Amino acid sequence: MTTGQACCYIYMRIPKTGSYTLRNLVSREYRGRPYFDTHYSIINKTKWNQLMADLASLPLSERTAYRAVVGHMKFGLHEILPQPSRYITFLRNPLDRFASYYYMLQRQGLMSHPHEFDPGQLAQDIDAHESLGRELDNGQTRALANADLDLPFGQCSEKHLQQAQSNLDKHFAFVGLMEQFNLSLMLLQRICGWRWHFYVPKNISPPPSQQYRLPAQTLQAIASLNHLDERLLDYARKRFVESAGHYGIGLKLEHGLFVSCNTAHIGLHNIIYPLKQKIRKRCNNLENMTAGCRL
Repeated sequence: MTTGQACCYIYMRIPKTGSYTLRNLVSREYRGRPYFDTHYSIINKTKWNQLMADLASLPLSERTAYRAVVGHMKFGLHEILPQPSRYITFLRNPLDRFASYYYMLQRQGLMSHPHEFDPGQLAQDIDAHESLGRELDNGQTRALANADLDLPFGQCSEKHLQQAQSNLDKHFAFVGLMEQFNLSLMLLQRICGWRWHFYVPKNISPPPSQQYRLPAQTLQAIASLNHLDERLLDYARKRFVESAGHYGIGLKLEHGLFVSCNTAHIGLHNIIYPLKQKIRKRCNNLENMTAGCRL
């Protein structure tokens, strides 16, 4: 690293880990400063190769100016950034994450045909969408081990878990926990020098009572498939507790204050946003009526 050169933070969005909400917070934190957003909803090999080519083709001065890069991506983007760079990401309970991802594909109509998940028919399950196989087979371990787009289904192994843990320790400034989202934001703010940003959760899944329509034996099979992700999450939890411990009682007090303030923010949003929508609708109707009169 060059002394005095600002660090670029690469927010590696892992699907269904609160990534849409945090993406909005990143855009607010770096508003007015150069940052790059991939704008991909789901990454695949074609999109990844195009992203790398697009970034590599940018003038060196433009790439050097980026203070943040955000998006669904593979690990490895730091290799084409000339400035010092560190990753940030969030992890989530693998069963919750996969169930949320699966039903997101259904809600968005991205399944190629009507589909009922059945671990006894894995070939049919993973053919239902191009990303389903890699997300079902320890998707978070794959992502952090840089194996998510190339590794065949069922091939994620102990070696990949060790690589994921090594990459986490060497290249990640911060790994948050979906289960402690607000505390993670406070810790991220301390580590990366962010400001406070209140938020309203975005792109969230239905509550568990509606989300988990899968039979208990199916959920058990999915959990078994993702045993490496569970161990990776345990590893990240230990790192998280250690990092939070460095800031002592101050972080806990700040967390409590933030939760109270953000709860009030969400309440105000839920009151004001519908009113803004009504006013906007009435203005549009009035504008259309005025336009009709002129005609």
